[in-house]
Amino acid sequence: MRRHLLPALSFATVVLSTAALSTAVSGCAPGLAANPRFATNEGAKPQAVAPAKPPAPPAPIAAPKKDLTWHDCTGQVFGGASVPPVPDVTLDCADYDSSLDSINGAAGTVSIGVVRARSSATPADAGPVVLTTGTDLPTSQQLPVWLAHSGTDLLKAHPIVAVDRRGMGMSSPINCRESSDRQSMFDQAQSLPGDDPVANLAAIAQSVTTSCTDTLAPGTSAYDNAHAADDLERLRSTWDVPTLALLGIGNGAQVALAYASAHPTKVSRLVLDSPLPLGINAESATEQRVKGEQAALDAFSTTCLTINCPLAPDPKGAVDALLADARAGHGVGGNSAAAISEAITTALGYPQGDSPANTAALAGVLAAARGGDAGPIDALINTAHAMRQTDGQFVGSCTDAINRPTPDRIRQLMVAWPKLYPQFGATGALSLARCLSWPSISPVPDPKNLTFPILLLGSDADAIIGSEGVAAASATAINAGTSSRRVMWRGVGHGTVVYTPCALPPVQSYFDTGKLPDTDTYCPA
Repeated sequence: MRRHLLPALSFATVVLSTAALSTAVSGCAPGLAANPRFATNEGAKPQAVAPAKPPAPPAPIAAPKKDLTWHDCTGQVFGGASVPPVPDVTLDCADYDSSLDSINGAAGTVSIGVVRARSSATPADAGPVVLTTGTDLPTSQQLPVWLAHSGTDLLKAHPIVAVDRRGMGMSSPINCRESSDRQSMFDQAQSLPGDDPVANLAAIAQSVTTSCTDTLAPGTSAYDNAHAADDLERLRSTWDVPTLALLGIGNGAQVALAYASAHPTKVSRLVLDSPLPLGINAESATEQRVKGEQAALDAFSTTCLTINCPLAPDPKGAVDALLADARAGHGVGGNSAAAISEAITTALGYPQGDSPANTAALAGVLAAARGGDAGPIDALINTAHAMRQTDGQFVGSCTDAINRPTPDRIRQLMVAWPKLYPQFGATGALSLARCLSWPSISPVPDPKNLTFPILLLGSDADAIIGSEGVAAASATAINAGTSSRRVMWRGVGHGTVVYTPCALPPVQSYFDTGKLPDTDTYCPA
């Protein structure tokens, strides 16, 4: 069924109440120094040893010397995210110009939109925490959701400044696809004739790529992680501060890593939540996401049975039936398998309410669809489309996709992945065809010689990015010559710091002091 989709729909979330859970790690006994000195009675004179100079304490987060021109936008931003305004929180909006392509020398500028959150408790001279979610969704939409949970606690020490990635949200949104092509790509060209879905989707992607590259010229290659990091550097220089304190979620963690790679001496704090490594290839990144989708569905099914939801006794069987009908061209409301899959994974990745409440709500939508009522699933599909399928997200995610598989490799994955990932393997594999024609770029190198530690966050079931990136980010930290600690959440959702208050104390302490927790932290679901 073709729909005229609303351009500004967003997805709200509610606080997830969990208790903090920490682990203790036993200490190691000290060993002898490499060149020990021993006391003797053979007439040796006292030996004066200069005490080791202690390392300098981390510098506090600097407040801007020159600020942006802010205006109040509290109602606008909370309303755009469908989140009720949080008491005693003020949101201010501003924008600044960044070079279109200073990296490759193309002339021009782009406007970058930012939102600042503060409360009456925020010190006037406090340095800001810079938040980015990259291409996952506009940061200006994620910020109100976090504030509605527990993010206001961070405002007691620091304002939070959310930076929308170029081409998205408040940052000069891109509009380069026809609405019919946008819908066909969302549906993975399922309605087109023939028995080669890869060729069908690739043909649409090729036409769309031509349209978008023509629209963006001469900045066609200026929408990747490296240029998003360049926008952060422009913000730092505008503020006239020596360093930035960065919190990146999902693709935003890649942007933050790209900034640390390009400007290693201009970072004072680095928190990577639900990260992906910079050099991950398109196939591996997609498979990691599909694994996360399956893990989230497994957790949903378990909770569904526990609360005796409307899909019991076989929640996965109900999902399988919905998707099978859609693949056969009989999807409820005329919806495609890709659209239904996207609706389910978006609801799992950006949950409303705690786990039982979100599970009950999603189960109710799916049960209604199984009964032939397309209204609730249509609303969920429209929300997913508006949140995750904008032209800016298409351009940014395709520009970042490196070492893409060939069409024949995608066809092989469409056979192999459904055996491993029954519900989401086929649509996940076919999604790789969206970027086949997009111009390729070189990957951003990993950061080196970092002098600050890194705090890593992740969850067991992330349906937006997957859950394997924390281990890779830990290896990146080691290779960069620095240390890291982990905060791991056993729950379902994308953005550990957003959806469990258990993660906030170690994050808050790290931003305040620049020091990592003594041990890793494990948060219950």
